[in-house]
Order: sequence, then C-alpha cells, then structure tokens
Amino acid sequence: MGLKEQLQTAYEAVKKGDVAAAGEAVKELKALPRTAEGVFDLSSVEADVWQAAGLAYPVYVAYETTCNKKEGYPDLIAQMRAWNGKLAADYTFANASKAADMWINTIDFMSPEIYEYYRELVDIFKENVRKTLDLFYGADASAKDAADEARFKSAVLRACEADILLAEKYINRV
Repeated sequence: MGLKEQLQTAYEAVKKGDVAAAGEAVKELKALPRTAEGVFDLSSVEADVWQAAGLAYPVYVAYETTCNKKEGYPDLIAQMRAWNGKLAADYTFANASKAADMWINTIDFMSPEIYEYYRELVDIFKENVRKTLDLFYGADASAKDAADEARFKSAVLRACEADILLAEKYINRV
C-alpha cells in the first residue's frame, strides 16, 4: 500500500476516533524528505501537493495531539507557515480552496490547549479566507471550478459551525 492509500485509511480512522491507527502513516510521513521550505515533500504521495497536504496534515496533527503529547506542534506550525508562504506565492482559487480545506481539517484535530499554535493556525486560515473572498468573490469574480468552490464553501461553513468564523459575516459571502 502506497503512502497516499495509508494516509486515506489513517484519515478515515482518525475521523472515527481511532488515532492510534494513524501511527504507521505518520511514521512514513515523518520519514519523507523535506522541501526547501521545510515542509514534507508530498510529491510522491500525489501530483497535486495541495491535495496530498489535505490528507497528510490532519492525520499528522491528530497523531501528534493524541499519541505524541503535542511534541510535534512546533514542526507543524512551521510547516503551516511555509504552506501559507507557498499559497501567497501562487494564489489561485484552486490552491486557496485546497489550503482552506487543509487548514480547517487540521484545526479540527488540534488542541486549543496549546493556544499559541492553535491560534496562529486559526489566524492563517482566517486571513486566507478573507483574501480568497476579496479576490474571487468580489465584483470581478472569476469563474471557479465547481469542485474547488464546493471545497472552499465547505471549509467556510465548517469554520462557522466551529465558531472560528462568524456565520453572519461569512455565510452570505460564499
């Protein structure tokens, strides 16, 4: 089984509360080489690294939160900062929607008890949602791929349900 399949299986297990089942996938993930930005080189997982990141980081943070006593949080937030930089360098709606999905799914499994890391990731997410709305939902909104738009809307709705975003401010904008 390849790493992509391992991550998919681990993600499903994590969503059901079986975080320990993600151990092998996280071990393989941590063994991946790093890119120049310091993030896991996910090109071997999926050609679209944003898609791969959407699988990898929720599994990684769930495992770090539950099984590794949050010891990987400094590495996680450093990687999230790097992904934020990657998005800023190539800000397309497709990348922004995949990034929003990755961040909200990662936030779901992150412990707010480690407030500074949790808050920084929430701030990254919020900043990019606002930017995406301003750039792609304004007066000169460009055509968006239906799957990307559904992904972005889902991330915003989930953030509203989790009280990360104010529903009255964001629901009507997507």
